[in-house]
Amino acid sequence: MNEHQLFGPASTCQSLQELISLAQCIVGDEARCAITAYGMLLGARSAPVGDYRESALGVLNSLGVAKMELDKSSCHTEPTVMVTAAMLSAAQKFVDEMTIPCTEWPTSTEVVTYVAEFAARYAYAGPWRRTLLGQHGQVIGLEVLSTR
Repeated sequence: MNEHQLFGPASTCQSLQELISLAQCIVGDEARCAITAYGMLLGARSAPVGDYRESALGVLNSLGVAKMELDKSSCHTEPTVMVTAAMLSAAQKFVDEMTIPCTEWPTSTEVVTYVAEFAARYAYAGPWRRTLLGQHGQVIGLEVLSTR
């Protein structure tokens, strides 16, 4: 499956800020979880690529920043916090288990690949719905987003 099939409209976002804007109007916990997982993947991909221990740690650092931004933007709601915590913890465990001190560690690419595979657990095919807001910010309806 490609990212659009896994993460729907979230996969069109190129930055965490763009994704956060999308998340603010999406309705439904499953869709929010998919958006959050894709946000964590974007965070992991934002880290510099490299073969050294610091590069793998850089991916974890980027995931930490993405977790903070996603949690904060969702007002620390349960669906978001559960996904960000699970993804950061899984990535940390992966790096720890793949590390033999002073001799071996995963590359940043391996960590990002692991994060992508983990994110796929939160895939959501749809339907994706978002709120429509009136002139004064009140909800005036729902719109089904195309997942094609």
